[in-house]
Amino acid sequence: MVFRSLLKPLPVLLGLGIGAVLSGFLSVASASGVVLSFPDVPAEAMPEEELSLSLALVKAATESEQRLVFLLEMRRLQDDAVLAQAIQDNSGSGYAISSGTVSFSLSVPAVEGPIYFVAQAVPWSLNRAVTAWYKTYPTDGTHPYLWSGGGYGVTQDVYYLGELIAPTNASRTTYCCGLTFETCVLAYEDYNASYGHATIGTMSVDDMKSFRRIWYGVTDAEKLCARAVTDYQLGEEISDFEEMQEGDFVQFWRRSGSGHSVIFVDWVRNATQEITGFDYWSSQPSTDGIGCNTEFFGDSSGVNRERFWAARLRKPRDDADADWALGQADTRDQPTALRSGSPAWRFY
Repeated sequence: MVFRSLLKPLPVLLGLGIGAVLSGFLSVASASGVVLSFPDVPAEAMPEEELSLSLALVKAATESEQRLVFLLEMRRLQDDAVLAQAIQDNSGSGYAISSGTVSFSLSVPAVEGPIYFVAQAVPWSLNRAVTAWYKTYPTDGTHPYLWSGGGYGVTQDVYYLGELIAPTNASRTTYCCGLTFETCVLAYEDYNASYGHATIGTMSVDDMKSFRRIWYGVTDAEKLCARAVTDYQLGEEISDFEEMQEGDFVQFWRRSGSGHSVIFVDWVRNATQEITGFDYWSSQPSTDGIGCNTEFFGDSSGVNRERFWAARLRKPRDDADADWALGQADTRDQPTALRSGSPAWRFY
């Protein structure tokens, strides 16, 4: 695993900091939504020793990113050279936690001089890119809703690897699954262009065409977008309502039998904080095409809770980890000394 240097300049951290300090912990630094600390930094270590290190975290209540990934670097103090790297991502699913500790294990190389550690908490999801992209669309009726005879329901020709996947029509009308499909592909492609990826996951052109057919309900009649994301290993299905976040893709069904493909925005709750409905973004007649709308769950009418299918795109591990970091800590001011000689484990 190779990733860009984790150490951000101090002015950046101060600009993003939430100002929290955990008393009793060492080497605390913070960014926009997660406070990290090293509670058990070793004072010294030996070359070739297998070193265990704990990282403590507290996520701000206002942080929208539900799942976290943690990155760790071991660096040499004298020149900041990266000596070792590690990642903890909960077997690829990320950590859906608000506080706790994560453990790392690193092998100390045969070098001289003190070392220090740098850690970051980064988003598991690509939702930041999805949310930024959907908010670029006009909501003034520029792309009106048209289901019957609406072609692919996209605002522009959607290409993948140079091949046309979903053409627009002359009137640039939209409907739900066309618009959410377009947003998924274009947001991901925009991200790829920024961070040097050639493909969406490992998908070929033929894969993308099959992905589109699932998303549109041609080859799936229930989960649609949620199945497409998971079938092509681009992310995971989200079944816990409390874990939903803006930018998740949703296929839901109403008690009437009609369905809708949308991007989740937020929950609607009653006075006791029970979830009663949700805000979403899509294309629908009530907003004259693209716009935000609200619907409610119901037992005899409204949306069926049991047929609310959501999925979230997983973010690739790349330079965006440093750019999107939610929290950072380092032990530069409390480095670990390297002792000379043979590692203790050899004496038995």
